[in-house]
Amino acid sequence: MPRSEGEKVRKILIEKNMLLTNYKIKRNETFIYFPVKEGIPGYDITECTFEKRAPHPGSVKKYGISSFDTIGDIAIVDIPEELQHKKEEIAETLLTRKPINTVVEKVSKVKGEFRTRNYQYILGEKKCETYHKEHGLTFKVDINQVYFNPRLATERLRIAEKVTPGERVTDMFCGVGPFSLMIAKFSPAEKIFAIDINPKAIELLKENLKINNINNVTPILGDAKEEISRVGHTDRIIMNLPQKALEFLPHALQYGDIIHYYTITADMQGEIEKINGLTDGNCEISHYRTVKSYSPDMELYRIDIVTQI
Repeated sequence: MPRSEGEKVRKILIEKNMLLTNYKIKRNETFIYFPVKEGIPGYDITECTFEKRAPHPGSVKKYGISSFDTIGDIAIVDIPEELQHKKEEIAETLLTRKPINTVVEKVSKVKGEFRTRNYQYILGEKKCETYHKEHGLTFKVDINQVYFNPRLATERLRIAEKVTPGERVTDMFCGVGPFSLMIAKFSPAEKIFAIDINPKAIELLKENLKINNINNVTPILGDAKEEISRVGHTDRIIMNLPQKALEFLPHALQYGDIIHYYTITADMQGEIEKINGLTDGNCEISHYRTVKSYSPDMELYRIDIVTQI
């Protein structure tokens, strides 16, 4: 592909686990060539010889761990039962990677109305707060008290690029503000209303607005079902609450022209039927796409709903 598209596509390939990371990317003056596992719609596939990449000294693939998340300088790893006896060794390996200073492991799924997850400290600096950088923005995050998904960086930018001049946007489940701040920085939006029921998330959102010198985002603490009616009509609504978004959709349908609805499902057609059952034919699903894999048989999808038809 053209070199100008390289970084954007590289991040998409990594998110979708399609990039063969054990080979070096090739470049010339005009094009960039990625070694991929399979074809990508919209791009040409050609045969190339790629140079083998030496294993990273901090790679944990030798333990059978294919990936881990990094939020700021905290590495979050999912260690299976059969590798528990090696978890300190795995953590020591991760600490050789920059900028990692802390290693924790997941011990629970996301749960509760505050969408928090339990982590167990393994090695490094003992802390839960960090500063995460994304597309030139800085987010202060407390991994124990708020939800933050570093794998949605490309998706957040993709949504910001859809916003047109003068739009008013509601972010129904804003967390520490990654969608809201991305839209504020990379779009001509007039105003963003950022709602969350978690007091710590709103506290950190306010800090992040100061850190990034953003002044067109209004933080709102409260239940999105109630607060969205106080905000009133906006041009676009973001519903990044995949496990429970359907419960909040009837409220969003009353107050937004375009709704970006996120869901985790193995049955996309079934999900669309549920949405259609709530809209009474007054709305249209204009587009849907896979955002990333969630489990071997489930995907995270974004469904775009247009309410003014």
